[in-house]
Amino acid sequence: MKTFSLDYAENSKIMTQDGLKYRLSYFGMHFGGTSSRGILAYAGADWTPTYPVWRDEKAKTPFELIPVLTVISPDGKELVLAENVAIDIFLAKQFGLHGTNHWEEAIINAYYSNSNTFFFQEIMNNFFWESQTKSEEERRQYLDKMVNEQLPTWARIHEVHLANNHLNGHYVGSRTTLADIRTTTMLDALEKIIGAERVATVINADKTPGIAKVRAQVEAKPSYAAWRASEEYTKLNKNSANFVKDMHPELAPSIDA
Repeated sequence: MKTFSLDYAENSKIMTQDGLKYRLSYFGMHFGGTSSRGILAYAGADWTPTYPVWRDEKAKTPFELIPVLTVISPDGKELVLAENVAIDIFLAKQFGLHGTNHWEEAIINAYYSNSNTFFFQEIMNNFFWESQTKSEEERRQYLDKMVNEQLPTWARIHEVHLANNHLNGHYVGSRTTLADIRTTTMLDALEKIIGAERVATVINADKTPGIAKVRAQVEAKPSYAAWRASEEYTKLNKNSANFVKDMHPELAPSIDA
């Protein structure tokens, strides 16, 4: 098992260097890798997505989990960080996508955490995995609950906050932060699961103008748009569609590969 480097003096020296490169290791699909990839893409970082053969790599990761981020110095030294929340917050601070004071950081973390929890707990665990073994009718009920109850509740709560911030397309202040990127990547991943047309019945410019503007601001960034238009991203789309089709055939017609 690979452990974290505890040479704090050396680590600090590495992190102040110019020309750092990043390697983000996750499965060859969207979902759990969307937020970290999204931050790296938005920031225009020099980064490479990698896709481990999990049976070979699992024991070599700090928590036997992915994603795993590797920071690479110009002279080839490497720092490894694991756990998606730790990775996202680290990258956000690294690229100026976090708060400028402790209170801003707290608010950004709160909305980031809420979207992150919604994705992993409600979408992936309670909806995607839990419903997999259910009957066709029970699966339909799970989908109805997601589209008609859970997603609208998340949207309503976030929309109130965004309205309080003058519907300027940001969660905090007037610039893009981790909270903005996480909402965008969470919705993008949800579309890969239940289909963009279903998500659009809840999240759209008329019903949720604040969320729609947040997403538009993030997706308009040239470096982020280039990532979404890339061949690599297209491969992840196809892999994700195939994965959903295997797990939930009833959702497959709604997946845009």
